Amino acid sequence: MKKLEDIPKAQPFQVPDNYFEDLPMRIQARIQEPERKSVWAGEWGLALKLAIPVLVIGIGAVIFWPSAKTDSDPLANLDSVPTSELLAYLESDEISTEEILENGSFTTTSFSDVDPTSTIEDKDMNEFIQQYDFNF
Repeated sequence: MKKLEDIPKAQPFQVPDNYFEDLPMRIQARIQEPERKSVWAGEWGLALKLAIPVLVIGIGAVIFWPSAKTDSDPLANLDSVPTSELLAYLESDEISTEEILENGSFTTTSFSDVDPTSTIEDKDMNEFIQQYDFNF
């Protein structure tokens, strides 16, 4: 049997010159994809990237945004509010009677022109007296 010391120490493989120095570059060249020219590159690339979303959002807003109704007469909307809600608002707000009289515009109808007996029933009058706590 041969002993390990008796076997000659010859190198059977040969490494090419500068193999390990060039190895990373060759591996990189094999795995790297070729550089592609992007459609978005160039002079208009950034402008298109920013302009297209803005245009899409703008067109969507114009199409789907509910159009604001602009009534020229604000008193027309006030007619739809019930009188009880208006009275509750005026009572809860800190507006004095003097401010209402100064800022309000009232018709020229006087109370002498109104016949109170023809339009107000007893039931309604009693409710009104109880609501505003008149003492007779």
